[in-house]
Amino acid sequence: MKLLNHKIVFTVSIFLLTVFSFAQQTPGQRKELELKRKELVAKIQDTKKVLEETRSKKTNSLKQLKAISRQIKTRENIIAIVQQQIAEMNRLIQQEQDTIAKLKKDLIDLKEDYAKNILGAYKARNVYDKMMFVFSSKSFNQAIKRIQYLNQYSDYRRQQAELILKKQNELINQMNELLAAKKEKMALINMKEDEKKELEGDKKEESEVLTVLQKREKELRKQLAENEKAAKKLNKAIEDLIAREIAEARRKEEEARKREEAARSAAEAKGTPVPVKKETPKTSSTEMYLTPEALKISNDFEGNKKNLPWPVEKGYITEEFGQHAHPTLKGVMVNNNGVDIATQPGATVRCVFKGTVVAIIKTVPGMGEIVLVSHGKYFTAYAKLASVNPGIEKGKQLNIKDAIGTVMTDTEEDVTEVHFEVWKMEQKIDPELWLKN
Repeated sequence: MKLLNHKIVFTVSIFLLTVFSFAQQTPGQRKELELKRKELVAKIQDTKKVLEETRSKKTNSLKQLKAISRQIKTRENIIAIVQQQIAEMNRLIQQEQDTIAKLKKDLIDLKEDYAKNILGAYKARNVYDKMMFVFSSKSFNQAIKRIQYLNQYSDYRRQQAELILKKQNELINQMNELLAAKKEKMALINMKEDEKKELEGDKKEESEVLTVLQKREKELRKQLAENEKAAKKLNKAIEDLIAREIAEARRKEEEARKREEAARSAAEAKGTPVPVKKETPKTSSTEMYLTPEALKISNDFEGNKKNLPWPVEKGYITEEFGQHAHPTLKGVMVNNNGVDIATQPGATVRCVFKGTVVAIIKTVPGMGEIVLVSHGKYFTAYAKLASVNPGIEKGKQLNIKDAIGTVMTDTEEDVTEVHFEVWKMEQKIDPELWLKN
């Protein structure tokens, strides 16, 4: 009898362990994939608005080409994620089918076992036989054990009946979950096919716009030359300002060191002990001295890598960091010291992290107003601003997401975008690696 009870407990335990293990493995990953897909779909909607605006003007532009290219990349990412979701659903369906097969086998075994017990109970249904079974005991203890056995046998039959009902309900629930999983898989397959059709349309439109723009090569080369000239001026202005900040920090520390030495010498002459001042933290590469407050901001900035808010509330990157091929001019490479983010006209440009305004630059043609903010040994630059908000001036302390100004719209090119850069001392780094995805 104990063996039979153990068999029931073992069967239920294995089933529950299987279900629990499965529940721990898949829902979180499926939820994360779905969240990523929805975020990408939202980006597609933002890009669509830009494309609708450019199409309504019936003029092909670099803005339109960049928007289409960004949309193509986003769709390809969506398709890849949906494919992962389908793979997850296939795994889920297989596990559901395995669980159902296990439940069916357990149910058959339980029913057969129950039938045998019912048949045995029917044959031994005479109450007199049960009484004789107890009274024929050789001792009182044996009689007690035989009574316990009969009670346990009765309990076991009842447990079998309950377990059979439970297994039947579990089987029904599992079948319903399997049907739901298959339905969700079909929805994902249809979604993937729809995205593929949209992708084909985007690529066709991209090819058409590219053909038109390539005929304007002379105009595009002139525009590229102007952009490169403006980028070099901006780069020089930022480099000079950062170098000045480093030199100023170094000068202040040197003055503080000289004052401390003078005070120590005077104290030693008088025989008064002077406590040794803790050395101010500095970077090893450029020997920029940092105050404890500036060092903390630097560390906090580093700790928020991949989690900084975007400099505009809504937008998408039209040109990435670093060197890459020009979208229309064959064999021509362009270099970007930051990223360009397309956004809505009149959008607010905001600070991505707490810091101090270093300078406001207005001397770079085509770049509008530019604000440089210090975050310890890190710096962020916000260019192509139509205006800077009142109160934003050198030395102003900013908090995360504080409004800096309003984005500029190039009416000639019909482009509304902010140019955003991140520097670590005198080294330019990819802003995309720091912004929240």
